[in-house]
Amino acid sequence: MSAFEFAPPQFTEKDVTEMLKAKYGISGTLRALESERDQNFAVSTDQGNYVFKIANAGEDLDFLDLQNDSLTFLKNAGFEGCPELVLTNENEQMFVAQKDGQDYHIRLLTFLDGDLYSQKPVSLDRLADLGRFMGKFSKAFSGFYRPAAHRPDFIWNLDNALAAEEYFPSIANPAHRERAEQLFAHYRAETAPKLQHLRMAVIHQDANDNNLVIDPTDESKVTGLIDFGDMCHGRQINELAVTMAYALMDQVDLFAASKALVSNYCAEFPLFAEELDVLFDLIRMRLTVSVAMSSHQIKAHPENEYLLVSQKPALELLDRLDDIDPRFMTALFRHSAGLDAVDHASHIIAFLEQNQSNSASLFKPDFKYEARFIIPADGSDTTIPPFSDKAFNTWFDDKCAKEEARFGIGRYGEDRTVYQTDAFASKLSKERRTIHMGVDVFVHADEPLHAPMAGEVFAVHDNAFELDYGPTLILKHETDKGVPFYSLYGHLSRSIFDLHHVGDKIEKGQLIGHIGDWDVNGGWYPHLHFQIMTSMLSQSTNFNGVAHKSMWDVWQQICPNPNLLMNQAPQTFEIDEQTPDKLMQRRADLLGPSLSVSYKKKLKMVSGKGVHLYDHTGRAFLDCVNNITHIGHCHPHLVEAISRQAAILNTNTRYLSELVLDFAERITSKMPDHLSVAYFVNSGTEANELALRIARQATGQKDTIVLDWAYHGNSQGAVDVSPYKFKRKGGFPQPDFTHIAEFPDPFRGPYRYGDNDAGAKYAEDVKRRIAEIKAKTGNGAAAFIAESISGVGGQVAYPEGYFKTVYEAVRAEGGVCIADEVQCGFGRVGEHFWAYELQDVVPDIVVMGKPIGNGHPLAAVVTTKELANKFNTGMEYFNSFGGNPVSMAVGMAVMDVIENEGLQAHAKELGNYILGRWHEIKDKYDLVGDVRGHGLFLGMELIEDEQLTPATEKAGAIVNALRDRSILFSTDGPLDNVLKFKPPMVFSRENADFMCDQLDEVIGAFS
Repeated sequence: MSAFEFAPPQFTEKDVTEMLKAKYGISGTLRALESERDQNFAVSTDQGNYVFKIANAGEDLDFLDLQNDSLTFLKNAGFEGCPELVLTNENEQMFVAQKDGQDYHIRLLTFLDGDLYSQKPVSLDRLADLGRFMGKFSKAFSGFYRPAAHRPDFIWNLDNALAAEEYFPSIANPAHRERAEQLFAHYRAETAPKLQHLRMAVIHQDANDNNLVIDPTDESKVTGLIDFGDMCHGRQINELAVTMAYALMDQVDLFAASKALVSNYCAEFPLFAEELDVLFDLIRMRLTVSVAMSSHQIKAHPENEYLLVSQKPALELLDRLDDIDPRFMTALFRHSAGLDAVDHASHIIAFLEQNQSNSASLFKPDFKYEARFIIPADGSDTTIPPFSDKAFNTWFDDKCAKEEARFGIGRYGEDRTVYQTDAFASKLSKERRTIHMGVDVFVHADEPLHAPMAGEVFAVHDNAFELDYGPTLILKHETDKGVPFYSLYGHLSRSIFDLHHVGDKIEKGQLIGHIGDWDVNGGWYPHLHFQIMTSMLSQSTNFNGVAHKSMWDVWQQICPNPNLLMNQAPQTFEIDEQTPDKLMQRRADLLGPSLSVSYKKKLKMVSGKGVHLYDHTGRAFLDCVNNITHIGHCHPHLVEAISRQAAILNTNTRYLSELVLDFAERITSKMPDHLSVAYFVNSGTEANELALRIARQATGQKDTIVLDWAYHGNSQGAVDVSPYKFKRKGGFPQPDFTHIAEFPDPFRGPYRYGDNDAGAKYAEDVKRRIAEIKAKTGNGAAAFIAESISGVGGQVAYPEGYFKTVYEAVRAEGGVCIADEVQCGFGRVGEHFWAYELQDVVPDIVVMGKPIGNGHPLAAVVTTKELANKFNTGMEYFNSFGGNPVSMAVGMAVMDVIENEGLQAHAKELGNYILGRWHEIKDKYDLVGDVRGHGLFLGMELIEDEQLTPATEKAGAIVNALRDRSILFSTDGPLDNVLKFKPPMVFSRENADFMCDQLDEVIGAFS
């Protein structure tokens, strides 16, 4: 017979007093304690406080020995939160006493000072400490084992929960009985099979609020655990399940309470994912068993009111748990335990991060190029009407007009004030749901929507409730390891029901729907709610779009940032108070007025990646003009090289370093053998100044021949040889030592395309300048300096044979030939690494800048040993920063990328393709007079008529129109009528097609 089939013991206080005196020599005051099946008394004495425990007559003696051994084990393990056995005068752990013809085993335990857990209001801090306490208990108790702990048929053994099914008829309420049957059916089918491989342990299994003691001086601290009567050998996870079943009763916020309990328990005693996956079911099973047992036992023992103590709160808790998605609670438990909230969540998120740049745009043309603005819903802007208010129509249209944009952005993770209906309140928490788990994209109704990646239709459903999603599409995707995840598209039009059926395959970029209007989308201004789910939890055709703030850390793993599939710059979701207009005001006060700013509508750029620059709104601009960032903006190999070397050493060339020598070798290895000596400086200007100094020192002359419209830098010495500067607005008279040769322009000059002798004819003017110098000084020129392809002159490639004739003439009179490769070097022209090679010549000095450092201040001069020796006059050449280790690491990294990514060959192939597209545009529009260049150094000259009247105003207007389409061009040439194209060398075929398509449309609009 079991203890449940015997009535509790009925000893009197007199009986107890006599036994205490006889067996322990103790006298004191007694107080009866509540117990389900035993009889217990608190004993207060001058020597201390105790508990006098009289076991039920049906209690197994081996089990009582088990309890005694467990207390001894815990004491030896250093756990101080349990009572200790007090031995009798005869050194016995227990003694036997009779009452009404029955033998009863009796023990005396130390009393744990403090109130019972049930006697004081429960705070979140105490719940957290309960978790900590029970975790420490499980840790201390691990390893304890006795055969008597095997109680497979014990009704309170949670592993034996199904045994309580026979008591279901005792549950009076039909709804409660039906729920119990459903929970047991679920347990039998889903939960029980998962228990087979879970770890076993001896567990207390009854940490209810009458078996826990709290600190008498700090109600938030749990200090004791009593009553080992339900101890058994079972699944380890049952310990926490039973603890939580009791601890969650009467808790207002079940989420916060669960988080506090599980996180603190697992901090002391980690649990496995498989254990946490069944925890919620086990909590509900314990509560159901409790309800069934109390309903049954009260019939047999109606006088024992203790049996009903926990039934009412147990039923109330079960009612509230019915409103929780079980898989969300499992996610909460897992996350609280330090694991992925959802199995494989980390893998899914990592996969999305690695493949973010491969996703297709939700909108066409590519959404990243669209102007956008943030629509805050956090209450920070009280002028914005609610999204469900028709007044939002006017606000949005006005805002779009002001920002010249079509799209508004509602942010992921935003704590919103707009969710005020009962739909966002909860019986599970005092906290409203306010955190937005998707990204909203506001745009006019019927805007087409496209799939960001391939997948299949998981659900297509009309969630036709007020302020719900309306027509909703959910796609299922897979990672590279076959792990599923999902994307949700809410507030669509009803076109999705014609487009899709569950199971349909979806291709990346495929049309998947249209934005719905007010009357179908749940009652909101037209917009897309876009969300990612690493799990559908227990849902099928809908999914929560708003979360509790306190649970946000859990939800972030279930619903990670949708931008992982949108692939927008982070600034898309950040409000930047320092707008371009405000910066222009500050700039006027703080910077020199001679600094120009591009475009009529100014751009504030905040980041760059590859071929794109991103403004303060996150809008991407295709960079077709910044040739400085040769290998692309923020190339990771370059970023790593800078940070690595900057963390080690940065100094100057007066100390020995391998880096400066390694880079010098690497640069000169790309040139003929006699060009073998390098100097490193910080800009193309410095490099050209140094090249001129070397030439002038070596020749003893100063007179320099330059091309008309040439530009070689911004210092006085460089501007002196830059007609592009001194001949134009704000310039000065031509220096007497600067001699301007005719610009060899085969489109606009006197000798044009088709003239096979154009190069030699243009070279004749250089010879005239040499003669002019010789007549004045008796010597030839110190130097001839020219860009190998003219940049500011209008992206002009010189006629064949021009440099060869010029170099021969200059050298014949002792002059030095300087090739300015600042803009056109390092493989940009495609056919060769250096643009001077296009002319089949070898300079005496080569000047490099811009691309050599990819935006880092780095430039170089390479010359011959002969010229270097002549420059070595005894006056030291020292540059404080030139050749520093960080700059050298940068240069090496740039060379790595050029070579490893095959950028020179790429420039040739892509440049030829773009030239072909541009020739097609030229054939369509008379506005285009010429297209020219090599590789990714191209120009398009615009003219008004056959007389080649420069279309300067149209060129400027076209550049601004392209800017409005997120394409960055600028004009060049002496007449400012040439569109220059010198993008980062990582420009792709896709980028080229987008640029050419837009350029075609814009030029067509101005033709």
